[in-house]
Amino acid sequence: MQQRLALWWGSTSLRTKITGASVLVITLSLFGIGVGTLTTVQGYLIDEVDRKIDEVSLGLPKQLSTSDFSSFDTTGSAGARSSYFLAAVSEDGQVQASNLVSTDSDYQPDLSTLTRGWVLNNPEPINLASVDGRTEWRLHTYTLRIVQEANMTREPATLVIGVDLAESRQTVGSFASIFLSFGIVAIILSAVLTRILLTTTLRPLKEVELTAARFAGGDFSQRLGGASPNTEVGRLTRSLNTMLSRIDRAFADRADTIAQMRSFVGDASHELRTPLVSVRGYAELYRMGALTKKADVAQAMERIEKEAERMTTLVTDLLELARLDEAKPLDLAPVNITALACDAALDAGASAPDRTITVWYEGELVRDPATVDPVTLSVEENKIRQVISNLVQNALRFSPDESPIELVVARSKPGARGLLSVVDHGEGIPQQIRGKIFQRLWRADTSRARETGGFGLGLAIVDTIVRRHKGTIQVEETPGGGATFVVSLPLVHSATD
Repeated sequence: MQQRLALWWGSTSLRTKITGASVLVITLSLFGIGVGTLTTVQGYLIDEVDRKIDEVSLGLPKQLSTSDFSSFDTTGSAGARSSYFLAAVSEDGQVQASNLVSTDSDYQPDLSTLTRGWVLNNPEPINLASVDGRTEWRLHTYTLRIVQEANMTREPATLVIGVDLAESRQTVGSFASIFLSFGIVAIILSAVLTRILLTTTLRPLKEVELTAARFAGGDFSQRLGGASPNTEVGRLTRSLNTMLSRIDRAFADRADTIAQMRSFVGDASHELRTPLVSVRGYAELYRMGALTKKADVAQAMERIEKEAERMTTLVTDLLELARLDEAKPLDLAPVNITALACDAALDAGASAPDRTITVWYEGELVRDPATVDPVTLSVEENKIRQVISNLVQNALRFSPDESPIELVVARSKPGARGLLSVVDHGEGIPQQIRGKIFQRLWRADTSRARETGGFGLGLAIVDTIVRRHKGTIQVEETPGGGATFVVSLPLVHSATD
């Protein structure tokens, strides 16, 4: 039973639960108020009856004769309901005299149990039913002596003064009926108003349900609106919109990632296939005996070696990107970017002694980084060395042999970031493809890239490293022609910043 009740409660709508709970609380509250009010009213009416009986008793003498009862004018018309009842009861419970015309009338209290001994032990006012059981009397009892006129003797007796409670009971009943009627109306109105209020308030939740269903069906553009942000539903709507936007972006990023991964795998397979075909071709020529001359064999081995080097470079770059994608914590440390630029210029000069490669800081040529103010960055040194090396090698590869290359170090305005620009004076990069050059395995000219040994991974590695350092990289047009790559990285804040 308890389990079925729990299942029923769990399957009941929120509006029904709140409406039912509200009606229950209001019903119990009205019931408590009604019971308390009726009890108070009834007590007040009984107190009024007691007060009137006490007033009558104060006007009676201490000694009465039997004839005094019939002439005692406190009853109104004889036998009339709601009148006073006055009687003398003997020690054995017999009515000796009363103010009723007929002592045999059923319209009188049932005094059969009202003995003098009981009265002495129970002096408080009591309620007794009438003989006919149709009404109830409120009785006060007093002790007195009654004079028997037949023999002029005085005997102890119990004086009973009572009032019919029919009028009081009718007043209480009328009040209860009125209160019950108003209570039922109040409960019905509260249930209707609660239902209407809940329906109006929770209507946006229906829109939430429909929007969630459409979103789950694949329409990721669905959003919620219309609710005030000052309400609970409005705050829920705002949070859900934020969640839906993030899910939408996550799905979009996932789709982009899958597309990029497929393109990446296809391009990587193609790049690996080309040198493998060359290696296999030379190997088959050698196996078939087509390479009979020693010079031909040497040339074939040289080509195989170069293709193997190309594959090694490609695999190395792919592994580097894979390691960067793992997003392992960086080993950050303060590094002077000017010193790294000077080291990169020296290394590039050693590999290309015919090229002019210089380092500049605030318009001055730098020969020794110790002679200029340090531009200290919070970076992992080896990663940033790799960035500078890749950018310099890219500039050497895609600019004329006689053109110079400049590495320019500066601070941003305001000086919260350090800037390193690698400037070449080659063909430059067209505006329409500048947003693509940092994509993996993307090349503007496949044949030229293959001739220069590029796979389209160098700039992708640079971009990934820079973003891991919370930096940015962008390409600009060099005045007079060429490409300028600008790397922006956060500076190390000093105590005076």
